[in-house]
Amino acid sequence: MPSRKPDRSHGRNFRSNKASFKPNRIKSIDPTSLRVSEATLQDEKLHATRLAHSIDESMGFARYESGRRRVGWLCNMHSTSVEDEKISGGRAAVDYYFLEEDGGSFKATMEYDPYFLIAVKKGKEADVEEWCRRKFEGIVKGVKRIEKEDLQMPNHLLGYRRMFLQLSFHNVGNLLEARKTLMPLAENNKKNMNAMDIYAEVASANAGFDLFDDEREGDRQDDGRGDVSDYIVDIREYDVPYHVRVAIDK
Repeated sequence: MPSRKPDRSHGRNFRSNKASFKPNRIKSIDPTSLRVSEATLQDEKLHATRLAHSIDESMGFARYESGRRRVGWLCNMHSTSVEDEKISGGRAAVDYYFLEEDGGSFKATMEYDPYFLIAVKKGKEADVEEWCRRKFEGIVKGVKRIEKEDLQMPNHLLGYRRMFLQLSFHNVGNLLEARKTLMPLAENNKKNMNAMDIYAEVASANAGFDLFDDEREGDRQDDGRGDVSDYIVDIREYDVPYHVRVAIDK
């Protein structure tokens, strides 16, 4: 039986032309394109707000800004923004829609700064406040200290109050940007709390010291080389919808 010779014709039709061989290459992204995309998104939001305002006027809900007192039944509300040349994305506000007794209708716009709260270790409020102002320059509108009852304490029914930092913003977009940075920090620091910190939570209601008070000698001898963000131990009221926040506070 004659031996079979390997057929090499299958490789003769392979084209090795360099023009037909184009390997995948990593493409770099120009940072300016990202800024252009962000500006385009802001323009689209501004256009949508103007369009919604014009539709409201055509439906009889013109914005009431000044004049005699008007009374009506509230029938609807939704978040909006007020144009401001100095603030990208405008100022946050809520439109309230009213029906009057005589059949008339109007809408009133209420501006209110969105905010959330952060809890920090006792005695580190000033450090974290300064860090937030520098870290979120141009995003955070203001930072202030407020005292509130901490309902996450084991013995919260005793009415213990602790200090929080309230971060307020011009609009919801800025709030979400800051929350995106602070949320992982707070969650990570909360996980690193040891047994002594957990014991402090239980004992704080009776002993009268702060929930996250860490008076160990190491903190007293802080040499300033630590990261200030490590003092952020919790973030609160970050998930409250903006229009609900305004309704609660106002």
